Formats: sequence, C-alpha cells, structure tokens
Amino acid sequence: MMKSLNPFGKYFVLLAVGLLIAGCDGWSYSPPLRGNYYSYHVTLPDAQSAAPTGSAFNQALARNYADYAGNLLNRKGDYEDTDYYARKSIAAGKGEVVPPENVGNWAIATPWDAKEGYPKILNDARARLVRVLDAGARERQPDLAARTQVDFDCWVTHTEKSWWTAMTGACHNEFFANLARLEGQPVAAHEFRVYFAFNKSNLTPDTLKVLQQVAAQAKADPHMRIMLVGHADAAGTDAYNMGLSHRRANTVRAQLQHEGVAANRVDERWVGKRQPLVPTPDGVREPRNRVVVITFE
Repeated sequence: MMKSLNPFGKYFVLLAVGLLIAGCDGWSYSPPLRGNYYSYHVTLPDAQSAAPTGSAFNQALARNYADYAGNLLNRKGDYEDTDYYARKSIAAGKGEVVPPENVGNWAIATPWDAKEGYPKILNDARARLVRVLDAGARERQPDLAARTQVDFDCWVTHTEKSWWTAMTGACHNEFFANLARLEGQPVAAHEFRVYFAFNKSNLTPDTLKVLQQVAAQAKADPHMRIMLVGHADAAGTDAYNMGLSHRRANTVRAQLQHEGVAANRVDERWVGKRQPLVPTPDGVREPRNRVVVITFE
C-alpha cells in the first residue's frame, strides 16, 4: 500500500502515524523530518566521496555514517534516513559535534506486554555510551568509539521500524559488544573480531589492541589453537574479495607472530564475500563484513 503513494501522500501517512504514536508514547516529533526524500542522491555521494577532517574520531565517524547511509539505501530503499545519515557523515567530516541519536525523535512503540518500554532501554544504553565517550573513549579508541556510536544509531533506527527484530539484531549485538570493549569489560574468550576499512588490509591502533588481547590469551594457554577466518564485503568481484580476505587474514597472522604467538598454533582460511556475517545484496558495502574472525579451539 505504501509503495503506491506518491512522496507527498507517504509523508501525510507517516505524519498521521507519528501523531497517533505520540499520544501513546510521549514521542516528540522534532525535527519534523529527519531526512529529505529528494536530496539523498546529492548528500550520499557527497558523504561517500568526502575527505573527512578534524579529529581521528570525527573522521572515523564520518566514514561509518557514510557506510551506514549507503546500506540503508541499498538494502532498504530508505531515502529519508539515507539522506539524514549522509548529512551526519558530512557534519562529522567537517569537525562538527555529532552526538548519538536522541531517542525521543524516533517513533518507537512499546509492546503492551513488555515489562520495560523500549525507549527506556535505548535511553539507558545511550547514557552508557555518552558516559564512556565523554570519559575519553573518543581519544583513546577513536575507530571503535565511532563504530559503537553508529551501531547505536542503527539500533535506534531499526527499533522504530521493527522492535521485534531490532532488539536481537546485528546492530544491537554489535553495539553492546563494542560498548563493553570501550568500558574495559572482558571480551568473550572464545571469539575476537578485527575490522578493516573498505578495500584495506592494514591494521589500526584499535585493532592492534585487540590482537594484543588475543596474544595474551594465547600465551596463557599454550595448548589452544587459533583459527582466523578472513571476510570481505560484497563490493567487487568474487576473485578480488577472496584475495582481499586472504590478505587480511595474513596481516592478522603476521601481527600475532610479532606479538609472540608461534606460527604453528595459527590456522587460517578465507571466504571473501561468500559467507557474509551480515547478509547483504551483492555489491553492498557493509563494514561489519570487512573482518577477520578469531576463535580459539
């Protein structure tokens, strides 16, 4: 039904639904429209082609928001939110302060049988995120801090669309795993993940810290073996991405050896774009698929 409406009709329907929810959940419809249906074709290319400036955190935030905006368009056809997150990317890339989403600006309904309202769950999570960011995480771990903020915004966006899937979805799970790392909580012992920039296989300061944790755990139990699985996102050919995932796994192996882990304890394989951790259509740039998954056996 929604697809048969022209853009103006679509907006009127969304506004009516928003006003209905506002009366039930205390939702504040401000700003009145987060993004612009007509300008995504300008703002998204601008965000994707920009050379971000400012702090390391702002640069990472700009890249992550640009990736997320592209995913919203390619996977969901969500023009308004694509435009909105492209604008957040551009603002971050100019060095502006770009905070995590204000939960009150999203039409998040609460199921009648929920013990706690989802807006409260989201607001509590946002408070934890802001607390750790303001405590210096932006400076200490800029890449991880930026990715965690965008994971939160992704979670909020999906909760508005489908609370049922969002509360157990990839954005929710990635957000809490990364938030725990920012807060200095122990990482699950059986698995670590090392993420890479688009079309890159080099390590960042954040990923070096992850591999130091892996090496420390490996040294604590000399009987454990380590398995590396290299992944790539769906942009590019199968052959190219297979080679890229191979290079990423080799980079991780080499760094673990540099940290003192014996080469004969590390096995590796690479799957390119054939086994994505986050399923996407072919050609989609998904940052969570640019990864080497490390497990202990």
